[in-house]
Amino acid sequence: MAAGGIIVAGGEFSEWDAKALGKLLNVETTRERPLLIAADRGLEHLLKYKQMPDICIGDFDSVSDQTAAVVKSWEQSGEVEVIRLNPVKDDTDTEAALRLALERTEGDVAVFGGNGRRIDHLLANIHILRIALQRGRQAFLMDAYNRIRLIGQPCSLKRAEQYGKYVSLFPFGGKVSGLTLEGFKYPLERAELFIGSSLGTSNELVADVGHIDFSAGELVVVESSE
Repeated sequence: MAAGGIIVAGGEFSEWDAKALGKLLNVETTRERPLLIAADRGLEHLLKYKQMPDICIGDFDSVSDQTAAVVKSWEQSGEVEVIRLNPVKDDTDTEAALRLALERTEGDVAVFGGNGRRIDHLLANIHILRIALQRGRQAFLMDAYNRIRLIGQPCSLKRAEQYGKYVSLFPFGGKVSGLTLEGFKYPLERAELFIGSSLGTSNELVADVGHIDFSAGELVVVESSE
């Protein structure tokens, strides 16, 4: 089973994403290499940057004719595993890819191309992070400016490993109780964070390690560079 997973979805995918993806794939052993999954139109991003997925999954109803031909050739040759989904379905292709990654990997799952102009897709992708959380796993939405995760228990952020300057916290699915922040520019002590408030927006680390502690609820953690 792979150490971790990478999903490339069909949202915005830049040169930064391609370089970050390349770094994650550049490991010393096959065992350390994460499983690379193309979610539907995300395959076009990989083909553009000459990356071969381990699996591609989707209904492929929004890809170009050229990409559709590549998928068909893989189905015939078996060179790449193809999982073709019914276009009439309840779940998104990215959700299907995430569930697949959680089944076939053991480590964290990074999702590229999950952000972009489609705010409905971004919101859906934030929601599906809970699928990983419920299984005791961690999934991230990644782009050049943001790293987004969902947590259900206290965590710490190291400034040396910080993704961006700003850290924002939002309650997910209800109220977050007993929120205490240490090592942040705007500390909190046993506060409540609830839907309808912007209290957790745009904080910053001022210590080498910032601690996020809470007694109940789930938090969306957004690290942003701008």
